[in-house]
Amino acid sequence: MNKLSPVCTMIVLLLLCSLSIPSLSGQTLKGKVLNKDENPVQNAAVYIRELAQGIATDDRGEFQISIKNGTYTFEFTSLGYEKKTLPVTIDKPAVSISVVLDTKVYTLKEVVVTNKGEDPAYPVMRKAIAMAPYYLHQVKTYESEEYMKGTMKVDKIPAIVKLSVKDAEIKDLVQNLYVIEKQMAISYTSPDKYVQKTLAESSSLPAEFSFGGMGITSNIYNAEAFDVISPLAPNAFTYYNFKYEGITQEGEHWVNKIRILPKKKNMKLASGWIYIVEGSWNVQNVDLTHTEFGITEHVKVSYNEVKPTAFLPTAYDINVDANVMGLKGNVKYYSSIRYKSIDVSDNRNILAKNEPQATKPEAAPKLPTPKQQKAQQQLEALSAKENLSNKDAYKMAKLVQDLSEPEESRKRRDTLVLLPKRSNFKITVDSLAKSRDSLYWEEIRDLPLRDEELASYRRKDSLETILAKKESKKSKDSTEYKGSKFSFGDIVMGDRIKLGKKYSLQYGGLLGALKEYNFVDGFWLGQRLIFGMDINKQKSFSISPSIYYVTARQTVNWQIDGSYKYAPLRNGEFTISGGNTTADFKQTDGGSRIINSVTALFFAESPINFYQKKFVEATNQIDLSNGLILTTGLAYEKWNTLDNNLSFSFFGGRPSPNRHFILYGRTLVNSVAKVNLQLSYTPRNYYRLSGGRKQYVSSDYPTFTLRYEKAIPIGGTHFASYNRLEAGIEQEIKLNIFDKINYFVNAGAFLTSKKIGFPDYKHFQTAELYVTNHSLNNSFSLLNEYANSTSKQWLQTHFTYTSSYLLVKNLPFLQNYLFDEALHVRSLWKEKRNYVELGYSVGFDEIGRVGVFVGSNKGKYLAVGFTFSIPILP
Repeated sequence: MNKLSPVCTMIVLLLLCSLSIPSLSGQTLKGKVLNKDENPVQNAAVYIRELAQGIATDDRGEFQISIKNGTYTFEFTSLGYEKKTLPVTIDKPAVSISVVLDTKVYTLKEVVVTNKGEDPAYPVMRKAIAMAPYYLHQVKTYESEEYMKGTMKVDKIPAIVKLSVKDAEIKDLVQNLYVIEKQMAISYTSPDKYVQKTLAESSSLPAEFSFGGMGITSNIYNAEAFDVISPLAPNAFTYYNFKYEGITQEGEHWVNKIRILPKKKNMKLASGWIYIVEGSWNVQNVDLTHTEFGITEHVKVSYNEVKPTAFLPTAYDINVDANVMGLKGNVKYYSSIRYKSIDVSDNRNILAKNEPQATKPEAAPKLPTPKQQKAQQQLEALSAKENLSNKDAYKMAKLVQDLSEPEESRKRRDTLVLLPKRSNFKITVDSLAKSRDSLYWEEIRDLPLRDEELASYRRKDSLETILAKKESKKSKDSTEYKGSKFSFGDIVMGDRIKLGKKYSLQYGGLLGALKEYNFVDGFWLGQRLIFGMDINKQKSFSISPSIYYVTARQTVNWQIDGSYKYAPLRNGEFTISGGNTTADFKQTDGGSRIINSVTALFFAESPINFYQKKFVEATNQIDLSNGLILTTGLAYEKWNTLDNNLSFSFFGGRPSPNRHFILYGRTLVNSVAKVNLQLSYTPRNYYRLSGGRKQYVSSDYPTFTLRYEKAIPIGGTHFASYNRLEAGIEQEIKLNIFDKINYFVNAGAFLTSKKIGFPDYKHFQTAELYVTNHSLNNSFSLLNEYANSTSKQWLQTHFTYTSSYLLVKNLPFLQNYLFDEALHVRSLWKEKRNYVELGYSVGFDEIGRVGVFVGSNKGKYLAVGFTFSIPILP
């Protein structure tokens, strides 16, 4: 298969992905839409009533359609122009028409101005938001045909890319137009099932690019549409301001023009206009613009009354300008839709006060339940109000949702299984799709091809000839010399190698050969391997040996981990580990070994204190029910003290000694045999199935944890003996797309602690250095790493409020940046300590943050400092 270079392929895909294609014999009618000055009206909407078909004119105001003989009613509309309705007779092989649109004048209707001086747009938008759920579920099924044409042009590529590809390839890519055309047959079944068949596909891109994606499926009545928060979302008033710009009559309908103004500069918000039909409160036109990561998308959608009371999109016009890291380009997308059949729901009683009953139901409607009757009564009471409040609009939208939502959608919402994205989309391609001739395309093409587009198709043939020669030469070269299958990147970074159908081997590469550096061990030199085996689709097994030579102690640290996964729908996993290695006294609550290595090498600072750990442990985890996880474990450990064996650092300095924490009172405790049991429960925890295995995704409820651990003195006075019980609760609450709250509370006590070694103390996540891998949501920034560990009682609380617009992000020139801000409140209560930490941070969620914090104990100031958190580090 002919291929572009990887870099060129990346550029083409980036520009095409910047626009998610959101997814007949007759005479030829060619038309042109102009204004009074005889200038073309770009992207005007043409609708043919008898065919229930829409067309979007191109940037020259032109369109074409193959149509049978007869007389048709054409409607011509464009934002800012008066709608024009004309009868057009098709009685010869080629018909041409030219239509002139008058500039539209919007008038201000009489409105009652409240004492608050509210803009007249708000009463209109409240009613439109209230009715959005009805129009979302209005259509039960439809059959349609869609013609789309997309063009792409790369204007500029980064200089670094120019240095990495050949000049000929750049010449072919830059400043040339590429075209994609499709004809699709689409079947829709409520609530979200699509079956699409690509009937014809043509592209001037190289043959390796095949676009069988779904047509546009975004719905303005959804809470999110076209990758932004819809202006008709139930909480739209949180994100948008609205401005009334007038009303005009179009046929039998009066249409309100509403300006959409985002309250903040955010990539999930759009600006533009929405046109709302008075009385029925449905959408007639949408004109939205939003910017995301240097890509600006402008979406225009025209809606027509394809069936009485049913306004559906008939034409799309989407323009995308990309300016990302030196890469500039443009993508345009036109789409026209013809509805062949439509079946609407029988919930029109919801609109009884707004719309006439167009047809008599074929069968007696299903009797409503008492709950639905009550909802209908509440809805009628709200509908009778002259002016709705925001609260009324939200409540009315909820009632309409309850009354109009299909049963299948309601059942799916009540279940905890999340379907994969686009799992309800089925796409097939006709075997003749890519071999349609020019006559076929001339029949179905709604937009004429321009000279530049025709040249693009001709250029494709010559480009593929050149690529075929390159591929042939590459194939010849590959037969003459067969090098290693390993790339340089695989050798450096490591890779996973398939060893047949069931087996695999993963290695860490050269980077993994140098694991860490500390003053106790020196450099760790070695490797970690992972051998995997898929027993069947339900079960798998892996074993991971690691062995490292530590240069300062001139010995070997080793560890072997085994894992057996079973019962995939219950997340069953049994693990067993053993080894002789160097460990952090704080174990899982300790800091990053990578950060410790860097600070030791460059600054002679080692916040981690180490001990020698010989151990064997086994753990089993399984879901008792959805969200209820039981973890049980057994462990035996033996500890030895360690001292620093060197002090090497690039810039000198004297490291602190490695502290010994194994002594408990006057008795040496150097071994422990322990059992533990933990229950974790998250109510209504949603999950997906991936590869047949359950993966938890999210829940609207907190996670509760209860853990018990007992050390059994089975080997004499050197063995630990204690009982420990702790409980916790944590949750993330998303208030809206801007704001969220995280809280974490953990409390516990050692019920008995006759003998206990320091590794089994209760430790807390702290950051003695300015850099940490701990999340700022559940760690302390100013506490000493080990001084606050306890063998008695404790209570820690963490509260974080994160907002995209808290303090500095409210400044207009900073609103385009992606960072967020957070306020932190933390506390730790234990013996002789009542510690509180307050802080403020900025960053990128849980990827990286920097914050400033102040600490106090019993109300007295202790310290102030800053912390740089990188939770993605191991």
